[in-house]
Amino acid sequence: MSTSNSTPTHVLEALQTALAHTAQKQGDDFYKPRPQQYWYHDDSKWKSIEKTPPPPQSTANINPKALRLISWNIDMLIGFASPRMSAALTYLSTLVSSTPPSTPVIIFLQEMTQADLVQIRDAKWVQERFYITDYDSRDWMGSLYGTTTLVDKMLKIETVFRVPWISKFGRDGLFVDIALSPSAENLTAEKEVEQSVLRLCNTHLESLVADPPIRPLQLSAAAPYLHDPKTSASLLAGDLNAIQPFDRTLHSENNLKDAYLELGGQEDSGDGYTWGYQVPQAVRERFGCSRMDKILFTGDVGVKGFERIGMGVKVVDEGVVKEMREKGEDEWVTDHYGVMGDFELGGGRKEEIDVRSKLA
Repeated sequence: MSTSNSTPTHVLEALQTALAHTAQKQGDDFYKPRPQQYWYHDDSKWKSIEKTPPPPQSTANINPKALRLISWNIDMLIGFASPRMSAALTYLSTLVSSTPPSTPVIIFLQEMTQADLVQIRDAKWVQERFYITDYDSRDWMGSLYGTTTLVDKMLKIETVFRVPWISKFGRDGLFVDIALSPSAENLTAEKEVEQSVLRLCNTHLESLVADPPIRPLQLSAAAPYLHDPKTSASLLAGDLNAIQPFDRTLHSENNLKDAYLELGGQEDSGDGYTWGYQVPQAVRERFGCSRMDKILFTGDVGVKGFERIGMGVKVVDEGVVKEMREKGEDEWVTDHYGVMGDFELGGGRKEEIDVRSKLA
């Protein structure tokens, strides 16, 4: 079996080492926001953006009415990583191309490896349409894996920063601030209205069971950034590892709304689970199914639609599939379903709508 198709033992060893310890709180300075650059493709290569803005886009729309957010965890702990990621990117490209042309798309990815980042930046559809927050692993808490975000070029990025969480796995929040122009009705000749911000947070909360629990600390650390007065709306999404009873109320305890629940979804429902269906039967029998992946939001934004994505997506290359089967590997791209939410900016303070038919 080729090295690229092997289970990543170095990652497993690092995680096993982390499991042997408890999460230790660092000094306060450690948890301060860490600004980072982001990247755009100029038709020949990727270039970093720090303080210099990218060339203006002819399709620029800094006051969008609608927004599509996709979040997906691509399992880093199983073999055949390259063909899995290739299939995942092909699938994501179909979701992007099927989105209405006027609707900006944002993609959150978790459990990315350095090799995954190479595949992302080499994808033509990514180069053409998206900014990327991570060209390589330089801004991750550790060098082995992390999160990355793709931001539609129709949007104007104001800043990108990471906030470390208390974590023994090096978890953090990857924040992107999107600049929004004031609406026309708020503009007057006598008074200037300050530009507002849509804040995005891509996160992978602490895995497994911890005593004391860590995920409540992590989401409560994210909440002040999501409720920052400079933001008009905030969206947080990712693999929230919601596997214990207390996870069900973390959003409300932090004054956040859960997109799935807002549209009539129910806990302990088969149509909400995002983990447990695409794992070996023995694993499913031991751990069951759970709604690990979520989209949370607050502010002047309303959720219009929500669905799971990535269900049944497999590697399709016949030669690779044959090798995977010979090695006893499942063909799933990842063990997680992803989640996709459609949002209306400026829709957070409108009357409640009938949501019974809105949940896919």
